[in-house]
Amino acid sequence: MKKVGRKRGFISVVCALMLVLSGCAATTTELSDKFDEGTVKSESAKAVEYFNERDYQTIIDMGVQEMKDSITAEEFAKQSDPYLDKCGSFQEIEKTVTLGSEDKKTGAQYGGVVMVGKYEDGKIQFTIMFDEDMKLVQFTIK
Repeated sequence: MKKVGRKRGFISVVCALMLVLSGCAATTTELSDKFDEGTVKSESAKAVEYFNERDYQTIIDMGVQEMKDSITAEEFAKQSDPYLDKCGSFQEIEKTVTLGSEDKKTGAQYGGVVMVGKYEDGKIQFTIMFDEDMKLVQFTIK
């Protein structure tokens, strides 16, 4: 029962953050020319590295203020540690796909990736998005 409650809490935080950032009107597109693909990929890889090191505060510090206000490193750990405990040690990123998103209401552009990480005993999929200032707006795992 505890795991379900924690997952719902984490999902709620992520959903609330995405609603705030997207205004409920974002559409997924190709990566906008406002973003450098190499930078998006390298910053995403850094976030995954911090995740693998369980350095959740640094991931939060990469984010926009809404992210910093919505989750603590302790809450992040409660949701993330079970994935790392189950999947074992990180081996490599198997696949990376870049994507973009635009808020139809404001015209704000977001750029990011979906990455699949291979671990000793499983895989973790990351969806990582940045705003035009390269501040983290989304970091989700499944």
